[in-house]
Amino acid sequence: MKRAIFLDRDGVICENRGLICKKEELILLPRVFESLKFLKDKGYILIVVTNQPQVARGLITEEGIKKLHEEINKKLNDIIDYFYFCPHHPEMHPDVPEQAKKYRVSCNCRKPQPGMLLQAARELNLSLNESWMIGDMITDILAGKSAGCKTILVESPDNNKLIISSMNINREAKPDKYATSLYDSIRFII
Repeated sequence: MKRAIFLDRDGVICENRGLICKKEELILLPRVFESLKFLKDKGYILIVVTNQPQVARGLITEEGIKKLHEEINKKLNDIIDYFYFCPHHPEMHPDVPEQAKKYRVSCNCRKPQPGMLLQAARELNLSLNESWMIGDMITDILAGKSAGCKTILVESPDNNKLIISSMNINREAKPDKYATSLYDSIRFII
């Protein structure tokens, strides 16, 4: 069985700039390519798993998200092996465009549910207990732990206070390791 590094997209690979819908909004974080190359050279399969609720809001199509992922991989010399994304959102609002209403459902792929990781494991014959989930939100950590992966919470502007008060987090949500960046995560993985 193969090992994987599951990566959240926004906040780990790219700047978290809200609901990204245009390729011009994709800004890679420092040392991402170097980090991913190192992990790939160590034999890990690189898999992005990301919630993309802008599809459920009618702001972009699934095909549009796929094009954004192609753009990210182009910037990274095609180093990422697979992209999995959840287009769903469980809440229905009256202003949701008609074409997006089918995405307004509860699902098992939206993190903190482990559906994307479990699907990748089935499709790619992955050993989840030898794999890592790296994310910048507790939902990433919960998904990784539910799937049986080791977890790393990367520091971000959105979670700084959370990391500081992490001793109060319930056990399921507590990451195995904390890192300041994707690059910093490498020291735990090797």
